[in-house]
Amino acid sequence: MLETYYQISFILIMAMSAIGVAGFLPLLIIQYFIYKKIFDPIYYNSKHYTAYELSIFNSFPLYFIKTIGYIKAIVFPGTMRRKFQKNILIPKDMPVIYTLACTTILILIFAAAVLINTGIVAVFIYVNK
Repeated sequence: MLETYYQISFILIMAMSAIGVAGFLPLLIIQYFIYKKIFDPIYYNSKHYTAYELSIFNSFPLYFIKTIGYIKAIVFPGTMRRKFQKNILIPKDMPVIYTLACTTILILIFAAAVLINTGIVAVFIYVNK
């Protein structure tokens, strides 16, 4: 039974690697250009963010927090109404961007599930030594 779980976990890890190489990197590149060209001039300004937030979110690792904020606002527009006072995107207007944002959410959920599963497998291997 435990051996089957190890095999399934290995398949999940390999699937995540394939998604990361084949799908996640091009998706991030596309989103980087889409968000930088469309959303940054409109929403990433002093009207919505403080000067400190503007300077912090332009650095490399923290840039992804801003990107996750855009994704959250696109997929779940009701969660960002207090920040932006209106919806960032109506899915009917730009279905490609909405699809990219939903795909990113699904990839992140899958990646989290694989990481949790990898931790569980590591614990099982450590306990069964």
